[in-house]
Amino acid sequence: MFQNLEIRNFRLFEHLKMEKLGRINLLAGCNNSGKTTFLETLFLLSGAGNPQLISTINALRGFQGFGEAATIEAVQETAFKPLFYQFDSNKCINITGHYNSVGPVELTIRFERKTTIELSLKEGLPGSPFVEQLDRLWLSPKTENILSDTLHLLHKSPEVIHTAHLRFSNDGIQLDNSPDNNPFTAATFIHARGGNPSRDATRLGNLRRRKQGELLVDALKIMEPRLQALEENSVAGYPMIWGDIGLPELVPLSMMGEGMTRIARILLGISYVADGLILIDEIENGIHYSVLEKVWSAIADAAERAQVQVFATTHSFECMEAAHKALGEKLMFHRIEEDREGRKRCVTLEAEGLAAAIHHGFEVR
Repeated sequence: MFQNLEIRNFRLFEHLKMEKLGRINLLAGCNNSGKTTFLETLFLLSGAGNPQLISTINALRGFQGFGEAATIEAVQETAFKPLFYQFDSNKCINITGHYNSVGPVELTIRFERKTTIELSLKEGLPGSPFVEQLDRLWLSPKTENILSDTLHLLHKSPEVIHTAHLRFSNDGIQLDNSPDNNPFTAATFIHARGGNPSRDATRLGNLRRRKQGELLVDALKIMEPRLQALEENSVAGYPMIWGDIGLPELVPLSMMGEGMTRIARILLGISYVADGLILIDEIENGIHYSVLEKVWSAIADAAERAQVQVFATTHSFECMEAAHKALGEKLMFHRIEEDREGRKRCVTLEAEGLAAAIHHGFEVR
C-alpha cells in the first residue's frame, strides 16, 4: 500500500505531493484539476517502468494510435509531449512514493531525440580515390536524416532497478522492455466509461474458481434485488457475464443497466489485483445516489478482504457524503486545487475534517 506520493513534471503537475494516503482514497477537484492524471501516475509507478503502459493511458484518454502515414513529428506531438508538464520534454518526469512492503520506489521518464545521417555507398565509384568517393557521398541526393524519438524509463526500488525504452522512428515503434521488468504490485484502471465485457467475464470465472462468486452476487443485489446467480457464457460469440433474475432465460449483465456493470467491474477488479491497487475514474458514473452508501460499503469490504488499496475520483457531493457515512475513519479525502500562484496542491481531509466540511456546506469537491 502506498503511504505517500510525489509527482514532478507530469502532465498538469509541475510538482504535487500527497503526504498521507489510506486504504481507501477519494479524490475531488474541478474539471482539468488533475484527478485522472493522479491515477495515471500510480498506474505507471506500479508497473515498474513498463513502457507499454504509456500506450495504455493514452488509449484510456481516447488516443488509439497512429496510422501508417504518421510522421515522427506527429508521434512526438500527440504521444510524447503531452506527458510532460507544459509540453516541455527537456525536463524529466519523476514519480516517487513509499510502498509498505517494498520501501521507496521511483520512476523517472526522460525524452531523447537523436538525428543521424544515412549515406548511401552506391554513389561511390569503384576504383575512385577515397577522397573522391567521400566528396560524392556528401553530395549524394540519397543522403537523409533519420529521426529517432525515445522515452527512457528508469524504475528504482531498494532491491531492483528496471530500465526500458519506447522508441519511435521512421521504421516504426520499437518496445524495449526487459524480460524481468514485472510490476512490483498489481494495478487495474477502471475508466470513467466503457470497459471490456470479455475481461469482466474472465475475472468472474477466476472468482468463481475460488468459490467466491456469491460475494459478487450479494453485492449486486444492492442494485437488482431479484438477482439469483451470475455466470460467464460465450453464447454471444465471446465471453460475457449473464445473470439470473428469475426470468425464463439469463439476461446479459449489460442489459441490467450501467450501474450494475459498473459495480461488477469495480468489484471484479478488486478481486483480480489482490494486494495491489484499483484506480477508478469518476466512480459514481451510472450509480443512483440512493445506493451509493451501500456501494461504498461493498467496495470497502472487498478491498479489505483482498488487501487492495483504492483510489477513486468524483465530481459528486452525494458520492463524497455517502463515502464518509459508509466508511468514516477508513476514508482519506483529497482535493486537488490551485494555490494563489496557480500551482497545484493537494488538501487532505480525514474523517473529522471531512465531517466539518460537509456539515458547514464547504465546497470541497
